[in-house]
Amino acid sequence: MTLIFKTPSEKEFYEVRSLIKEYELDDRNLKKEEFTIALQNEQLLAFGRLRKHTDCVELCSVGVLKTNRNKGIGTALINYMISHTTPPIYLVCIIPDFFSRFGFQLTTNCPATIKDKINYCTCKLVVPETYVAMLLK
Repeated sequence: MTLIFKTPSEKEFYEVRSLIKEYELDDRNLKKEEFTIALQNEQLLAFGRLRKHTDCVELCSVGVLKTNRNKGIGTALINYMISHTTPPIYLVCIIPDFFSRFGFQLTTNCPATIKDKINYCTCKLVVPETYVAMLLK
């Protein structure tokens, strides 16, 4: 499978925004240039965001289209995104086992922006699992 990674076009970004809403991901202050998408044959397969805050970089709003899950596409996208930024990188998630394979470790010592993200997720993106912060050094 040959994947292409790139910043989305306006049309692709519209689709990403729709999927973020559908998957109930963080939809605050979305900026096209912060996103990377994975394509195959011009079809959107996955997306993710490297959000640059004043106090850190956050990996967030990662999604794989339902028909393309469990095929390694999310893993390839995250590896690509990690390789195109400089650690430290933080994230907030409910699936720490998935992200630990990339070198992310649980942390309670995180910037204010990440603490705010945990609060936002806990209050607005309610799921039965517990949100945790992770760090890639």
